[in-house]
This record gives sequence, structure tokens and C-alpha cells, in this order.
Amino acid sequence: MRYHIGLIPDGNRRWAKERCLEPWEGHAKGGEKVELFLEWCSNHEDIGEITVYLLSEENFKRPAQELGRLYKLYEDELTKLINKERIHKDRVRINIISTDAKPMPRNLARLFHRIRTVTKGYDNKVLNLLIGYTGQSEILSAISSPLNRAKNLLFGLRQTDLKKSLKVKTPCDFIIRTGEESEEREAKSGFLLWQSAYAEYYHINKFFPDVTEEDFNEAWDHFKNARRRRGL
Repeated sequence: MRYHIGLIPDGNRRWAKERCLEPWEGHAKGGEKVELFLEWCSNHEDIGEITVYLLSEENFKRPAQELGRLYKLYEDELTKLINKERIHKDRVRINIISTDAKPMPRNLARLFHRIRTVTKGYDNKVLNLLIGYTGQSEILSAISSPLNRAKNLLFGLRQTDLKKSLKVKTPCDFIIRTGEESEEREAKSGFLLWQSAYAEYYHINKFFPDVTEEDFNEAWDHFKNARRRRGL
């Protein structure tokens, strides 16, 4: 069985603030950890789909300077990603998913399109990057699609109809969230709200730039043990 794993990388800005750095310096350090996470996932054959939450619709309210730096970071990191030999060797299909892409610059939209086009025929692993995404908007868009509106009017809308209209089609099995908290926290922040209904959840109590490969290994051990206890 191959699993769908999700990542909510929280704490880049707080990590930077603690060190008297600019927010985008925390995001840059977080970008390095996303690379580490993707490499870690690549080394697990039983992980077939990966979804990383990079930017929510709510994040568009951040200061313009910070957003501009973020967009440049996405451009640099995604260009590096699509040029990685392993992406093509492992046949990783990359989906860059937005529920609101309007606030982002055109050069990013063109890059998103190029990455989707180059990898659309790949069929070994799937990487979903959520940029300008919120789960509430994804569900609302699926419900209000012309086909589903007609079905709801004539026959009543079924779960299978809605699932077909979601941007991420497969259920998420396991979600890792980072971020230092005073107590264990389970907050999805709009991440794959429909797809994660039965997901196992794991919180790494560190800011994302401080996360290590060992943290991912411990999270994965937790997930596999939980699945064994459930007999799945």
C-alpha cells in the first residue's frame, strides 16, 4: 500500500523573529527544510503522494514586501526543483494547486504552468504544492461547479460527485504539522479539509526551520505503528 502524506510547515516567521531576522529569512530557511522533506519522502517507496501547504489565501494579507520576497523564493526553489534529475528519474508529477491565484505575479503563473506541463505524464509519485490555497474554497468551488449544481438540482449531490471536482483527488493518510506550541496542537488551518477527514495527525513541536530528518523518521514510525494497531 502506498500512502498520501501531508505537511503543514509552521513557524518560519516566529523562528526568524526569535533571531532578530526578517520574516523572509525564516522562509528561506524553511525552503531548505522543504527540500529535506521531499528528499526524505523520495526515499520511502510506500509514500506515493505528497502534499505541502506553502501559502494560504489568508496569507495574501501579509505585508507586500514579505509577499514579494516569498514569490521570489518560490520562483527560485521551483526552478531548482523542476531541474532536479531525481524528479524526472523518479517520474514525479508536480501539481501546483491554487484556489486563488489572482494576487500572484504572472511570472509565477507561467512557471506553475511549465512545471505542470513538463511533469503531467509522470506516474510514479505525485507532489501537490498548495500555493494560494484554502480547503474551504476548494470545497465551495467543487460544490458550485456547473455540473454539480445541475446534479444537485436534478438528482441531489453525492459525495462521489464532489470528490471528482476536488483539486486533490485522493484521501490524505497522514499529516505532519510543525511549530512550537505550549501544548500539543491539532490545527489544520484549511489544509485538505475534505481529504484529511480520516488522516492520522502528528505534531512536531519545533519551528519548521529547526526540524531534522530524525523528526520525520519519528513521525513516520508513529504513523506506521498507529496503522498496525488499527489493522490497516
